[in-house]
Formats: sequence, structure tokens, C-alpha cells
Amino acid sequence: MTGSTFVVGEPHFGRFTRTAEENEDAVEAARTDLASAVEAAPGDGAGGAVLDAAVDLAEALTIAGREQEAVALARPAVHVARDTGRSETLRWALLVLATAEHYADEAAAAEEDFREALELARSSGDRVLEHYTLHHLGRFLVDAGRTDEAVVCFEACLVIREEQGEPRATSTRAALAALTAKP
Repeated sequence: MTGSTFVVGEPHFGRFTRTAEENEDAVEAARTDLASAVEAAPGDGAGGAVLDAAVDLAEALTIAGREQEAVALARPAVHVARDTGRSETLRWALLVLATAEHYADEAAAAEEDFREALELARSSGDRVLEHYTLHHLGRFLVDAGRTDEAVVCFEACLVIREEQGEPRATSTRAALAALTAKP
């Protein structure tokens, strides 16, 4: 079963999970995509394809609970994306890295990378990345005990998700309901 559970006071508020089998399949598929990108004939965009595949694998590893591996892959991807001017990849790589750092208990680095991803999403007009980053940042803030700030993130995320007809708005509503429920 896949999904998220929003329980205030429990670790990893709303962390997306998959079954062990789903995780294995997702990681294997991402590894295959990375190997294919590496093996592809050099040409225009070849480096970008490898970089994007590495970020996708880091995301799959994070969801699978293998945060240290994800950080080890995503951190260099962020540096390469920054150094090569791949701005879209940089934005997404920062979100993936921040999420892995969050779950790897690297709170200071996670917050810095979430904030940069959010700033870059907003300055580039990338509303999809913005809503994802707001949601992930909100979960991080709940785990950090900063519920009021988290509510602001989830509310901003919900506005974007509703504007875009994004089905994940349901998840954001569930997070807000958990945070604003009266005991």
C-alpha cells in the first residue's frame, strides 16, 4: 500500500511510503534508467539525461528509506546542475536533496536546500515545483516542531494545487486538517 499518514507528534509527518515490493521495483527502474542514460550515445543533452536520471534515482532511494544513499547521489547532482547551468534540474535536485537530508536527520542542510528550491521555483515561475516544495517544506517544519510555519506552507501549497486541479490537493488538505484539528 502506498500513501501518506498525517499524525502530529509522530516522526516524519506525512512521509510518502510504498510497500517493500513497490520500493524495490521503483529503485530498480530508476537504476535501469540511469544505466540507459549513461550507456546512450554521447550527444546533445546526454549529460542532462544522466543528471536527471541520477536525481530520479535519488528520489526513489529516499522514498525507499535509503536516505544516505540518496544524499550521496543528490548532493553531487546539485553541484553538477549548478556548475553546468541546468537550472530546471538544479531546482528539482535541490528538492530531492532537501527531502533526503530531512529524513537523514540533516535538518540545517535540509532547510537551506528547501528554501533555495522554493526561491528558485518562485523566481522561475515553476508552480509545479513550488507546490511540491511547499508541501515537503511543510512536512519538514512539522517534524521540526514549527507547526505555525508549516500551516502557512501547506495553505500556500493548497492554493496552487487547487488552481492547477492537482489531485494531490487532497493530501495537502489532510495535512492541514491534522495540524488544525482541535484536541
